[in-house]
Amino acid sequence: MARFWPLQRSTGWGGLALNVCLVWAALALSIALLTATGGSSGFDGSGPRGAPWTPPGAVIGAVWTVLYTLMGVALWAVNHTPSAVQPRLRAAVLALIAFCLVWPFYAFGTASRWPGLLGNLGILGLAVLAVIRLRPHSRLAAGAVVPVAVWITVATATILDGAARYGW
Repeated sequence: MARFWPLQRSTGWGGLALNVCLVWAALALSIALLTATGGSSGFDGSGPRGAPWTPPGAVIGAVWTVLYTLMGVALWAVNHTPSAVQPRLRAAVLALIAFCLVWPFYAFGTASRWPGLLGNLGILGLAVLAVIRLRPHSRLAAGAVVPVAVWITVATATILDGAARYGW
């Protein structure tokens, strides 16, 4: 265990692989908990209808796999920043990851679009804040977070379009 944390904070390829694997492990645990608690009931179509141009579930899952991978890269890229700012930058990325991981727990399985919309706005805010904090110290880390903000903006547009077409 003593060698684990230094590797996670390594600037080498091992640190990159470990950071990405840690984010994927957190995602797998989140999916397992969501499934075990029945929180995935929104997947069965019982939730509100989305916009007609909403991508299929497989595309959404693939995009989120890439986004979580990029957040792992951002977490690793923080290791290349001055040690004085690393805790603050790491906290910004970890807060974004955590908020993304818990989103399905309160957004799925409800007939209202409000939880998902508010969650998206929170994720967007955290992503923008992370980019603002990361950019002066690591363009790689900031660039890895930007796609999260872009995707959440698209997802928010689908929620708003669905609400306009079918009601809240």
